[in-house]
Amino acid sequence: QIAKDNPDKKVIFLAVGFETTSPTAAATILAAKQQNIKNFYVLTAHKLTPPAIEALLCDEKIKIDGFLLPGHVCVITGEEPFEFIAQKYHLPAVVAGFEPLDILQSIYMIAKQIHAKNFKIENQYKRVVKAVGNKQAQKIMDLVYKKAPANWRGLGVIENSGLDLTDAFSEFDALKMIPVNKEISKEAAGCRCGEVLRGLVKPTDCPLFGKVCTPNHAVGSCMVSVEGTCAAWYKYGSRVFHFE
Repeated sequence: QIAKDNPDKKVIFLAVGFETTSPTAAATILAAKQQNIKNFYVLTAHKLTPPAIEALLCDEKIKIDGFLLPGHVCVITGEEPFEFIAQKYHLPAVVAGFEPLDILQSIYMIAKQIHAKNFKIENQYKRVVKAVGNKQAQKIMDLVYKKAPANWRGLGVIENSGLDLTDAFSEFDALKMIPVNKEISKEAAGCRCGEVLRGLVKPTDCPLFGKVCTPNHAVGSCMVSVEGTCAAWYKYGSRVFHFE
């Protein structure tokens, strides 16, 4: 609507997120195509979850006992894209909801699989997630996007883990239609965010944590978001709870 209301301006939408948000951006691009909007562009930074999980599993430094699979992602994808975790790597994985009891039950389900040595994909979040996911959302994604290499903090470039626009929708690709010189982004000196994300170090092992890097002055991405590991550790990690 912003692009329609301002036909003399170029409107660029930064599309970020995983499988959860990419169908909505794809639907917006489809709408722009149908309405013949010529001044709307998308800078896509969408990424796919399964390739990142496999990259973690291929890292010999990382020791993982099982996965809590993100329920909001699996709403779109369903269970099938994650079956390789059990079939190829013989590890348990449970699609989990977000309430405290959801998390506790999902961890319990993982523990039962480990104890029984019977590894599979289980769905704790059945009230929301269907085994096949959202077929309409998947169809829209397949129409608008194509898989591409993507750079992940702490993991490097992973093949087929990002989403670019297909040729049929290249007219909306901001990078192609509005060429710019991109600066190469670099982590701040001393930041260990990549290792924190991979579970190799604790936030307190980073020399910047709590000193020059705080929620009010974040240096690394792990401190920027309230969902970031360092931000959560900064807020809750040092607390001591006393129970009467």
